[in-house]
Order: sequence, then structure tokens, then C-alpha cells
Amino acid sequence: MDLHGGNIYRLKREGKGELLDYSSNINPLGVPEEFKKKVIENFELLEKYPDPDYIELRENIGRYNGVDLKNIVVGNGATEILFLYMKSLKPKKTFLIAPSFAEYRRALESIDCEIIYHILDEKRDFKLDIDKFVESIPQCDLVIICNPNNPTGNFLKLEEIKKINDQLKKRGIKLFIDEAFIEFIREWENFTAVNLKDSNIFVMRALTKFFAVPGVRLGYGITYDSEILEKSQKYKEPWSINSFADLAGKTMLWDREYIEKSENWIEEEKEWFYNETLKIKGIKSYKTNSNFILIKLIDKTSVEVREKMIQRGILVRDASNFIGLDKHFIRLAIKDRENNKIVLEALSEVVR
Repeated sequence: MDLHGGNIYRLKREGKGELLDYSSNINPLGVPEEFKKKVIENFELLEKYPDPDYIELRENIGRYNGVDLKNIVVGNGATEILFLYMKSLKPKKTFLIAPSFAEYRRALESIDCEIIYHILDEKRDFKLDIDKFVESIPQCDLVIICNPNNPTGNFLKLEEIKKINDQLKKRGIKLFIDEAFIEFIREWENFTAVNLKDSNIFVMRALTKFFAVPGVRLGYGITYDSEILEKSQKYKEPWSINSFADLAGKTMLWDREYIEKSENWIEEEKEWFYNETLKIKGIKSYKTNSNFILIKLIDKTSVEVREKMIQRGILVRDASNFIGLDKHFIRLAIKDRENNKIVLEALSEVVR
């Protein structure tokens, strides 16, 4: 089974043809037009090495987040940032919420770190009980939180993050927060953990999801921990961000028309999508704060539904390989209204 969604290439090789990809959570508005223009206008960038220190890129990311460039480390997608952080911190034991993004486990295993899981309660719709969570944290070096969480779509408020972090600081435990999907929340600037300006926290972001550029590979981390920043620069490979990714970070963050259009789309569509899933018999859906939604299949298995959806030209994410979920869960992206109707109609037929 694929560790992530979006492996349409393998399915094409297997003769499945063109598929409507609802396994990958990418903004359906597509690549911002302003960035496309900039690529054409600056095609000669391919003839030059990018700035190895990425000063202008980090300045732009800093202004976008209200922090100084010295507090930013950039990488070849969020995945490089994740692995770079683990290599820099070298935790021996980590407390990890599940279900959540699979790469956390891979990054921790790459440094031989022991992992202890906090399994979210399905009876609570996978919402984190803050008090019980804090009480359950063992003595460890690191806690990882995905916010909004993938695949559940739940989101912790800033005061909840602060409450967790305050307890962790007393015990000498670091907090890593993945905010890859936070921009799908309106006025996210008010809710990001970056606002806490705390050296105990490391925040990871990516341009992949919101700006619809998974092929560009640009991620970044924000922290006030000078030791982690120093080690990250020490371990980081040179020129891991190509010239067009560098250009993307200098361009797309200021495309207000695209950003506002995306915010309006997701606010309306995630509510509509969730309400429509409530009309489908044979499933249970979980209210989401992001551009994807977790679905439980009552009488079908994820493998069965995935294959039947592929037969209808649609790829969904089999979520059974998330720790904390079983063979009855799938995840669907939320895209444009026209395609969403097609997917929901097909799903209602498949789960009958």
C-alpha cells in the first residue's frame, strides 16, 4: 500500500488510465497565474545557481509570518525540514499523536528514536482531549502535533497549543508543530503557533498544499531556538531549493487575489462537502477544518471502496495504514464543486 496519496503514476503504469485524484490534498485552483508569469519571465534562472543562503526568500517568508529571517530555515519541501529537525535535535524518545502524517514515523526511525503513540479516541471523533493528553505525556524529548491534523481535520486553538507547550517546557520536552494545512483556515495568522514566539517550539510549513505546487518542493521551518537553527544550517545540503522554488516563495506569498479566492473557496466548500456526506448512507464523516475529510465505511472496507472508485475513474486515499485507523477508513480531498459532486455521487453508489 502507498504510504501517501497521489500515486497516480503507478496506477497509470498498471493500465488504470486517467484518474480524478481525490487522494492528494491540493488546492483545486491550481498554480497561481502570477507565478506562472514569473517563471516564463525568469526562465534564464536555470542558468544560475540560487543564493545558497536564500536571503531574499527567507526575508519574504519572514514578512509573510511576521518573523525575522534569522528564525527561518528553508528546505526541499516540508519533508526535508522534518528530517533536518530530527537530525538536529536527535530525540531519543518521542510522543506522537495517531492517526497522523506517516513521515513523522519515518523521520524518527531514521535516527533510531523510540516512538510512543497517543491514539486519538474515535468515540470523540478523534478530537484531542487536552487535559488527558497532557497527563499522558511520558518523560521524553519531543512531542509532535499536526495542526490541522492529517487525516482527521481537527484543529487546536492557539490557547490549547500554549497550554500543552507550557507543560512541556516545565519538563524539558520540545514541541514540533506541523502547520502544512493551516492556511486553509480563515485568518490563520491569528492561530499559528509562530505567534507564541517560544524557543521551545518548532513550526513546519510548506507551500505545497495551499498554493498547489507539489512539484516545486518548498518547505520551511520557524523557530526561536538558536541551537536548532545553527545545527540545521550545519546539516543542510547546499542548494536543496532550486531556482524556481526560490522564485515561488518570493512570488506566491504576496498573491492576495489568489489567497483570498482560495480562502473563500475552502470556507464554503468544506461546509458544503461535509453536509453532503451526511446524506450518504453507509458512511460516517468527520467535520473538518481543512481541505480533506475523513470517512468511516460502515459495511465496506477501504480496499474494496478504493478499487470500486478506481473503476469509476476516481482515486481515493485508503486510510487504513494510518496508525490508529483500521480497514474501514478512507480520506477524500475537497476540490471544486463540479468534481466534488461527481465523487460524492460515485461514493454513494459504491457504499450501498
